[in-house]
Amino acid sequence: MLFDIKRVKENKIRSRETRPRNFLFKRIFNDIEKRILDLPNAWEYGLIEGCRRRDLKELKKNDKLTFLEFFNNSDKTSSIDLYANLMQLHWSNDPFSDFSQKVKLLKPKGQFLCCLFGAETLNELRDSFAKAEMKLFGAVSPRISPLPEIRDVGNLAAKVGLNNCVVDRDIIMVDYKKILDLFLDIKNMGETNAIIGRRKTLMPKKLIHEVEKYYLKNFLEKRQEEDAEFIRATFEVIFLYGLK
Repeated sequence: MLFDIKRVKENKIRSRETRPRNFLFKRIFNDIEKRILDLPNAWEYGLIEGCRRRDLKELKKNDKLTFLEFFNNSDKTSSIDLYANLMQLHWSNDPFSDFSQKVKLLKPKGQFLCCLFGAETLNELRDSFAKAEMKLFGAVSPRISPLPEIRDVGNLAAKVGLNNCVVDRDIIMVDYKKILDLFLDIKNMGETNAIIGRRKTLMPKKLIHEVEKYYLKNFLEKRQEEDAEFIRATFEVIFLYGLK
């Protein structure tokens, strides 16, 4: 077990109102909604996990869709034509089992979609934390979740029985004036650290200062036309489509 799923749900519950308004999740939700609306094959009944009905502007009007805010296990099989998961599967403790269970929900030729954070997400913050903790404590603790490479998602899709798979990604670069603004965005997305082996005490101010120092040293960007400096954070979003 890598992730504290109870903690993941608590983080998501706390971010219920801020998450859909967060510009990054707004962009991701809009993208996945367009993909569903543009699906090549017709569908009748579907299930979307990872958001509330009101979080999707167009699909919320469709009464043939069931919305579940959290990932739920079910013993139903071959019951729906469409399954979509929004930004939850990167928290899976058993990706093969979780993906397989969702594929089983689909009728033959049913359509599967998901989006999740990929391995390049927050690589600047991961690097800065590692350097800062080594300097201060002589050891590195888990701060940023291990995330899948795009090829891992494609390989997993094939293993769980999806066909005609299409895997792509969106690399989103976001600028921040200071590291606390980045931390706030992560919190508002409900993506705060939920690794079981995480430190459960408050982050010391000296660590925050040291992380920011390394971030500024290695990832500082300058916008000459505005005479401004900022730090840049990378978010990689992986999208998967497949047929049962």
